Amino acid sequence: MEKRNLLFYGLCIAAVVVIAMMIVVGFHAFGGDSASPVAQTPTPTKTAAPLPEFPAASEQNDLLKIAVDAKGTEEKIAYLTFDDGPTKEVTPKILDVLKEYDVKATFFMLGKMIERNGDLAKRVHDEGHLLANHSYSHSYADLYATSESFMAEIEKTNDLIRSIIGEEPFKLIRFPGGGYNAGSYAAEKQQYKLVLQKNGYYFADWNSLNGDAEGAARSAEQLVARIRQTSGPKNIVILMHDAATKKTTAEALPAILSYLKEQGYVFRRLDEIKYYGGDNVRPVPDMEM
Repeated sequence: MEKRNLLFYGLCIAAVVVIAMMIVVGFHAFGGDSASPVAQTPTPTKTAAPLPEFPAASEQNDLLKIAVDAKGTEEKIAYLTFDDGPTKEVTPKILDVLKEYDVKATFFMLGKMIERNGDLAKRVHDEGHLLANHSYSHSYADLYATSESFMAEIEKTNDLIRSIIGEEPFKLIRFPGGGYNAGSYAAEKQQYKLVLQKNGYYFADWNSLNGDAEGAARSAEQLVARIRQTSGPKNIVILMHDAATKKTTAEALPAILSYLKEQGYVFRRLDEIKYYGGDNVRPVPDMEM
């Protein structure tokens, strides 16, 4: 009897030991022991964020200067820009030509025209072009009255662009009349450049043009000739218009694109500037405004 009891007790003890070992092994396997190699989660390797293609607006917000100074490619770059649309009379014709030549451009739109022609603004976006900001009204007296009136028009148009593209827009504006330190409201514009910078906006003037806003209406031949006169620099930002009265701009566009391609230019949107070198080493540019 005693032997049976001893055997029974021995078997119980052995069973307890086996169960205890199973519990310990299970605890380790399911992460209960943070020191266990099985339970440790490898720390993700952090990779450095790539440098931006060009300086942030807080550093330099003159996008024409950035485009001209860009050292990221040996190619000649032409940035086509169209102001004052979208309009039913001209914008579709320009879009048709750009599609035929497989060229992307930047459209500086008026907020009031986006409200009238939202379907066209959406077509511009859907076909791969950049929607940018040309104020809401284009009324100098209203727009440039104060920094508050200026930013109110810019933000209102930015909101309209956002509603068209469904995401935060690239914050780029063109001053009606240009941002140059000359002419009407020149002093105000220089102050508003700093206001734009504080709000994360770039501005873009131009260093080439087709002359479609220079006085009386120009023929398509005259517009092409003006491009020939002003397309010398390696990197050019070209001013054109898709307002309702600029029908010859659309007519001249095929010849303009053909001429620029013959001269070795490739085409990009203004948010596609390749500023840094191929090795992604950042130069120290002259940042004076």
